[in-house]
This record gives sequence, C-alpha cells and structure tokens, in this order.
Amino acid sequence: MKESNVRPIKSAFQSGEVIELIRRLDGIKIDPVRLHYYEKTGLIRASVRPAQGCGKHKLYSFADLVMLRWFLQLRKQGLSMQKVRRGISYLRRNMPKFIEKPLEHELFFVTDGQDMFALVNGGDEAISLVRTPGQKFFGVMVYDFKKMIDDTREAVAQAA
Repeated sequence: MKESNVRPIKSAFQSGEVIELIRRLDGIKIDPVRLHYYEKTGLIRASVRPAQGCGKHKLYSFADLVMLRWFLQLRKQGLSMQKVRRGISYLRRNMPKFIEKPLEHELFFVTDGQDMFALVNGGDEAISLVRTPGQKFFGVMVYDFKKMIDDTREAVAQAA
C-alpha cells in the first residue's frame, strides 16, 4: 500500500467549516442537523473528535470532508439514500481500504444515477456496488476522486 502524498493544510474541521466548504465547492447546502444525521446513521464520521457532550465540537478530518463531498455528489447525481448506503456498506465489507484510508489510493467511483461503481484495474473495469454487487459494467460517468481531494485542499488553503 503506498503512502499518501496528499498533505492537507488543515487537519481538523468543525461542522460549520465543513458545511461552508461543501457549499462553496459543490453548491450543496446542508445544515448542521443534516450533517449530524449523516454521522448518526453511519454514512460519515467525525474521525478527529466525535461528539463528546455539551461544549465540545465534533472535528472532521480532511478525509472525512472528502468522503462527505463524494457522498453528496452521488446524491446530487440522483442516487437514492438507500442505494448510497448499500454501496458504502458493500465497500466497507469488500473494499474497506477505500473507505478507511481514501487519501492513500487513487480512487475512481462512477454512477449512472441508478448504481454506484468502483473503477478497478486502472479504470478498465467498473464494478457494481449497489444493484448487482461485484458485476462489471461499462458506460458510466467518471468522478475523479484525486481532483476532488485537490479541490478540497485548495479551498481549505484559501479559507485559512
């Protein structure tokens, strides 16, 4: 496994910063209640510091921020919440390294609005993660995860 060469300028983000970066980068408006719901239901997590009671802010890592952006882009492209959950669940069971350490891999995920796919073998094959998990498929829209990481990094640098 190769070491990530992505070094974010900032290593922890409060909820308000996450919400603002998502709005600025993707034009997607989410509120703190929705962000908390995503965390409570296991779609994302505040991995730097989870909720610890009154007066302590949750802190999200750079990787958490990138994963949230990815999740929201899938929703924006028409994937239902149920399908996104199914795809993430499949990834966690069968390809955990992509969820646990997303910055260490060159990731490409695609969607046709009905299914979520992981590009494997250098992008030559797309594997279904939702409708028919494990089945190969072609003819889908590509999301460049590295570009998403770089865009997020640049936005964080500008906000600092």
